[in-house]
Amino acid sequence: MSLNVNEHTSDIAREALAIFDSVATGAKAELARFKGPSAESLAPLNTLTTEKAVAKLNEIGREILNGHQILSREPAIARVIAADESDNITTFYISRFAPSGLRDSKVRFASYNAPVGRLASLRPGGYIEVPGGSLEVLERTVFHAEALPVGWDSLDTIFEADGQKTVTVTSLLRLLSERDAPADALDEIERMLKDAEVDDNVTIGRKRGIIDKMQLRDQAVLDEYQDAIFRLSLDSQLLILGPPGTGKTTTLIRRLGQKLDPHGLSDDEQSLIDASPSPLPHGQSWIMFTPTDLLGQYLKEAFSRNNVPAPDLRIKTWIGHRKELARNHLSILRTANGGGPFILKDSAATITPDAVQSPIEWFEQFQTKQNSDFWSGLEGAAAILSSATDAEIAKLGDRLRAAVQSAQTTSAASGIYALVSLSEDVRRVLGRVRADVDGVLKTALARAQAGARAQGENFFEQLIAFLDTLDDQTDQADDDLDDEEEEEEDRPTNKPAAAQRAYYAALRLQARSKARRRSASSRSALVLDWIGDRGLTDTEASGLAERLGWQLSLNRFSAPVRQYLSKVPARYRQFRRSERGGRWYPDGNPGRDLHPLEADLVILAMLRAGNALLADNRVRRNIDQSAYESLRALYDIQRNQILVDEAPDFSPVQLACMRALAIEPIGSFFACGDFNQRITDWGSRSEESLQWVEPSLQIQRISIAYRQSRQLNDLAKALADPASGNQSDADLPEDVNNDAMSPVMASGLSEPEDVALWLSQRLSEIERSVSPRPLPSIAILVPEEAAVRPITDALNAVIEDQNLHAVACVDGKIIGRDDEIRVFDVRHIKGLEFEAVFFVGVDRLAASEPSLFERYLYVGATRAATYLGMCADDEIPPSLARLSDHFGERW
Repeated sequence: MSLNVNEHTSDIAREALAIFDSVATGAKAELARFKGPSAESLAPLNTLTTEKAVAKLNEIGREILNGHQILSREPAIARVIAADESDNITTFYISRFAPSGLRDSKVRFASYNAPVGRLASLRPGGYIEVPGGSLEVLERTVFHAEALPVGWDSLDTIFEADGQKTVTVTSLLRLLSERDAPADALDEIERMLKDAEVDDNVTIGRKRGIIDKMQLRDQAVLDEYQDAIFRLSLDSQLLILGPPGTGKTTTLIRRLGQKLDPHGLSDDEQSLIDASPSPLPHGQSWIMFTPTDLLGQYLKEAFSRNNVPAPDLRIKTWIGHRKELARNHLSILRTANGGGPFILKDSAATITPDAVQSPIEWFEQFQTKQNSDFWSGLEGAAAILSSATDAEIAKLGDRLRAAVQSAQTTSAASGIYALVSLSEDVRRVLGRVRADVDGVLKTALARAQAGARAQGENFFEQLIAFLDTLDDQTDQADDDLDDEEEEEEDRPTNKPAAAQRAYYAALRLQARSKARRRSASSRSALVLDWIGDRGLTDTEASGLAERLGWQLSLNRFSAPVRQYLSKVPARYRQFRRSERGGRWYPDGNPGRDLHPLEADLVILAMLRAGNALLADNRVRRNIDQSAYESLRALYDIQRNQILVDEAPDFSPVQLACMRALAIEPIGSFFACGDFNQRITDWGSRSEESLQWVEPSLQIQRISIAYRQSRQLNDLAKALADPASGNQSDADLPEDVNNDAMSPVMASGLSEPEDVALWLSQRLSEIERSVSPRPLPSIAILVPEEAAVRPITDALNAVIEDQNLHAVACVDGKIIGRDDEIRVFDVRHIKGLEFEAVFFVGVDRLAASEPSLFERYLYVGATRAATYLGMCADDEIPPSLARLSDHFGERW
């Protein structure tokens, strides 16, 4: 490297360290006097507006506080010299958060999230459009600032200039101490030693970093492709595809950070946020879905670095969120107080393999059927009312029939809106009919009780005792389908109330039994058999049957929004019953059991139904009416932004549920993943399936792999599944020495002690290779959870003499310390990265997971940045043995 480059580099270093000190000092001063924004000026506003405004002020205060804390730890991430169209030169210092109160005529300060922050991602020669023209990058310096006892430094600083080679300086402080030494203080030998130190401190090209902690690698400045993606408009629907190590998750997190930063939002984006009906402040109105809890914990540090608080409420697995939605919000699952008709069971044998493999067809068949059932049910109910002998009911039935028929030529939302306008009249007439029905039922119950008392007995107590003899599952078959047609009532919480409800249900069955066939084994049928002649007279039954028909039909129209949304679970039960023994369901009665993938179907149908209503302007204008209460509740579960990591691990139906949780008018949905890394049977397999999730989905690809060495990147390409059409096309970054160690492989290690000895030898080789640095982050992957502790114990028995320690990460819930070697079941390591990875018992995994083995192999192998080792109990599986040319035996 020429002396001129050294001198210029030293000048930049000297300027940068001074700027670091100035920015950090200013940030600490701001923190010392920070009091937060005041809400006093909001007093004249109404209560609701005040609450939202105060929440927004609190968000701004948090942003400012966290931003200054970040600046005090990391004053800048890049320095850029740019020229405008008139060749005017400006020096920019770009930080994660914009410094305030700094005055320097020679430089400009900017947040990376701001539009001008894109300069930091461009190499010399790149340019951005700005108001009044464009800016071209002439030089770029990327920092990794660090506060030391002697002052600020920047480690592995990258210097780039147009027409010159990229240079990496290990330490700016060291560079300045070498360059600033007085010439007359050095004799010839000392000068030679200094020159050698300079050569050691300055490297041509970029250096590969070493992963020494279990956390997402910090990429303060994205490359230009990632940068362009994360700056797309807030209301985008986007999927990032790319091989392992290309920064997909990093881009996802940086996007969220930018879209939560007021300085990073455009006026149009801010207008969308202001118009959002989300009850949460924008800074809290987001959810990120990950396939495992471990990945969520792993990402938290990355969120923190980007000024994004990430509590468990906002980083979720779909498994947990599905249950929360189905149980607490959508009334799909049964609770102690009633709830829905189902009990969620992971082991439920209620669906066929076809349902797992073809979720889109399965959902669309159900959706078509349940929509048809809803409208045909309304049409039939209106016809019954139109033919009623009661003139008022018949006239109302004609009006309802016209509204239902008009919906067939418009939209569901138009039809529901028209029915809501008639619902008040419906409820008035329904009240009259219900009173008549209740009178008949109460009369019969009083007669039965009086008859028993005349014989010295208590009919009601006998009924309670009989109900206690019935299996709780008895009422789970067809009886619930009957109840679904009655008005909604809270489930009784005491035995007398439950007995009264059961008696009335049995009498309703008696009245309708001649017209409608009922299951002899349903709960109501069993109660009716027990009641015998203590029920309705023939005259009562005949009159009640007619009124029950009216009541049932009026019930369908009394709350049309609730019927449309909340009765989806009931319509799913009917669909499942009608399809027993077909393509989607095995023969037999599933009772209340619900497979998790079935829950996804019901959730999606409910969310899409709700969103279809909310898309209608008339509905939104009247959303505060009581008739739309169940629709308003949808806003409580939706968020301004939905993000998904490792998207192909989720089924298209699950992803569609997540998309439906993105509140309009924003509709922000941002996902990333790699089809080659799908390790679930139900996961998404193609871009076409994701276009079904969101037809306007943009798909962006990134291909520069920053994680792996050349040797491991070559292996990843060989492991990728060509039959899937998703071959790994990862390119390595320019100006980086990507050469490292070849992976190693061994076989015949059937006992934990043999595996432990082999691992300890490889660990010693790694430790010698990275010396004098400590051992980097290391993971050992085992083929099943049962092997985690035995391998950990065997390894600790061998490596304690090296003062090393392994930790068993049981169920993927124990992360361990940074100085520990972590042992995981391979199923928990999606999205993680380590400097070294060992995959043991690969042949055992091949035997237990034949359909997913190659994907697990690909995922496990691509967790490693530099060192990868694999071993088998017996023989190396053929799919891996064919790649033996990529492997050695030791390092």
